[in-house]
Amino acid sequence: MPSRSYRRSSSSSDGEGCVVGIGVVAVLSIAVAIAAFGSDEEEVPEVVADCVIATEQADGTYQVVDDRFCDGSSHAAYYHWLYGSSTTDRAGYVRGGTRTLPANTNVTSRNGTVIRGGFGSSSKGGVGG
Repeated sequence: MPSRSYRRSSSSSDGEGCVVGIGVVAVLSIAVAIAAFGSDEEEVPEVVADCVIATEQADGTYQVVDDRFCDGSSHAAYYHWLYGSSTTDRAGYVRGGTRTLPANTNVTSRNGTVIRGGFGSSSKGGVGG
């Protein structure tokens, strides 16, 4: 009986293909991780502010006034910014929110006044209190 000898092909695709495939997966994984973490810095939460008369109404709402009353001048005892409030069925009134300026957010009034541009940047128009 003739002896058979089998020889393995010296093709380099067996081992190198696997290494290349793993390398590509690793690079793609790192790219996805960088994109995911990098996007956090770009996506700053948006908060709406309303300049309101400081006195809360009996129904728990606040009357909205022009932004100029919350400019940080001597009107502070009568008016303040209310952050994150929601509109009501009653035109010119809002409910809820907080008087505390939210950290790490972009804050803009419903009238377009920029209160703060996120991550501790300076404020325009004053901070209510």
